Amino acid sequence: MDKKQLSGIIAAGTGTAAAGIGTYLYLKKKGAETPKTYGLICPMEEEMAPFLEAMAVETTIRLSGLTFYEGSLDGARIILVQCGVGKVNAALCTEALCTRFTVDCIINIGVAGTTHQGVKQGDIVIATEAVQHDMDVTCRGFAPGEVPDMGGMTYVQASTPLVAAAREAAGDCLPDGVSVFTGRVASGDQFISDRAVAEGIDTKFGAYAVEMEGAAIAQVAWVNHVPFAIIRAITDNADEDAPALSYPEFLPTAIENSFAVVRRMLRLDQREPLMEA
Repeated sequence: MDKKQLSGIIAAGTGTAAAGIGTYLYLKKKGAETPKTYGLICPMEEEMAPFLEAMAVETTIRLSGLTFYEGSLDGARIILVQCGVGKVNAALCTEALCTRFTVDCIINIGVAGTTHQGVKQGDIVIATEAVQHDMDVTCRGFAPGEVPDMGGMTYVQASTPLVAAAREAAGDCLPDGVSVFTGRVASGDQFISDRAVAEGIDTKFGAYAVEMEGAAIAQVAWVNHVPFAIIRAITDNADEDAPALSYPEFLPTAIENSFAVVRRMLRLDQREPLMEA
């Protein structure tokens, strides 16, 4: 990324400019080297299970109440961790991953509801940016979702190369009938199970997926200048049927699909490094 490209990011708007600058500084610091280690964050045990089963664990480290598994998966170096549900757990985990371990990028994997027309159960949403839908200081003149005193940060932009790699991986590893979307992901400390609330989030933020961790992971990764991606598989429509019907029914399929995408990403990276741009 040269100065002209950086200026373009800044001109695009303050909400995403901060995240773009973070990526620029990170790549400058790293010299655009090939990433050596991926940090993989899953909120729930069920989401982490297929990765843990498939990887070769070399070291297990307990830190801040979390268990970090260091090892390899399909030739890629990874650190795998279950962060727990919610933004505080996600932020705690991401900060530990960024400051106590050496990771070159972070991938948040999990399931989500959808508030967006055309997105269905089993589909994959790859975040282009993330926002906290429950961050509301509009009474003081801030935009919906804007984090005060963070330079106008509302939407934290995901790594463009990682998003492209996820999109490529998803294109050749998913069953027929599964669609792949790239777009905004909205996070909040709520399991959305009300159609009216879901439609409100969609209207306000245009989110393709709604979940409980991604935006917190995004903000902490940005602060630490670590590129990130958020990959979510859809379990439900964030409506009244979600908790008891849709979510448990589609959870296994959603986990299988998100695991397939990330595993394919890692395999593709052995052929052509993700961050080589």
